[in-house]
Amino acid sequence: MKVAQKVLSVLFVLFLISGCQGEQNDSGREAAQTDGLSQNESDYHETVSIEIKENEARFLLDDLLEVVGGSYEFDEIHRTLQLTINEDSFYLIDEVPVLERNGEYIPSEDIYLIVEGEAGNEEIYLPVEFLGQALDTSVVFSDDQVSFDWYGPAERVGGPPEAFTFEEWTVDEMVEYLSFLEKPIKGAQVSKIPSHLPGAPRAYRNGFHEGIDWYDHASGGGITTETPIYAMAEGVVVRADHDFVEYESSEIRNQDLAYTAELQDTPEYIFDRLRGRQVWVQYQGGVMNRFAHLHEIPSNLQVGDRVTAETVIGYVGNSGTSDGVIGDYNAGLHLHQDLLIYGELFWKPLSQEEVLEVLERIWD
Repeated sequence: MKVAQKVLSVLFVLFLISGCQGEQNDSGREAAQTDGLSQNESDYHETVSIEIKENEARFLLDDLLEVVGGSYEFDEIHRTLQLTINEDSFYLIDEVPVLERNGEYIPSEDIYLIVEGEAGNEEIYLPVEFLGQALDTSVVFSDDQVSFDWYGPAERVGGPPEAFTFEEWTVDEMVEYLSFLEKPIKGAQVSKIPSHLPGAPRAYRNGFHEGIDWYDHASGGGITTETPIYAMAEGVVVRADHDFVEYESSEIRNQDLAYTAELQDTPEYIFDRLRGRQVWVQYQGGVMNRFAHLHEIPSNLQVGDRVTAETVIGYVGNSGTSDGVIGDYNAGLHLHQDLLIYGELFWKPLSQEEVLEVLERIWD
């Protein structure tokens, strides 16, 4: 995220507003905020307090919910936020700059979770950009607050249609739904090795394999750090880790793994670290791909870019793995690919044998 640039823009807006309003009294400021609005329209003008801290303009989530209603749950273990405002459901993971809304992902680098305070007594903040981009409302800055238009409960934005029950689909139905996706690596074959498929146990982090692995020895050979990964279909980039920072050492990575052993589970924020450098692409029908362990990402690929099946989104690597941490970039090379439908892993309703059948029918 270009945080410093973003905050300079915010401060510049605040400077302009305060300069124009510096000599106004309170009633003058109020009039300026509702200028051009009829009495009825001004009734929909709400405000929430903000603070500029650590290079970001943010607001307390509780303050927003007092205005718009809604509820949230923060999971201390996984460090995830499940937020509901009217008909819309939002999901955020600490340290992951991606917002899920109703199972689809919003292309923005400016919305992320901010958690402060001790466990059990956390305070949850969100960047001001959440108001404009997630709630789709106009935002106006004042000295220590933002004003925004709020018209009350509205219909859900996006998400699965009513009675969407993909967890009951057969193999044929899953194949039909996903058949628009091309292979992420041209010429590669789907691995038949069980540990490379979704649902395989992962003892080292006390969990299960969530995606599909494409290794050189199992997918037809020729995979190196120069092997391009393709976007697979028309879609929108919703994450691109240009500023990725690898684990500082094997010891720190092992501390995360020891914590998963203690929990007998893998917290979501640790899961994300273990995936290394990533690109996420959102497609039609709620389908989304997480491309993980990338070696490099093209410098011109940005969040919000529209891509096609011929767009290169990255190159095969091993970032986030034990080999990548020690700088051995040629060992254990593979693409890890997570395929989701409206925020749920596509393979959950299928057996591992059925998963392999789906993948082979789509890509082989």
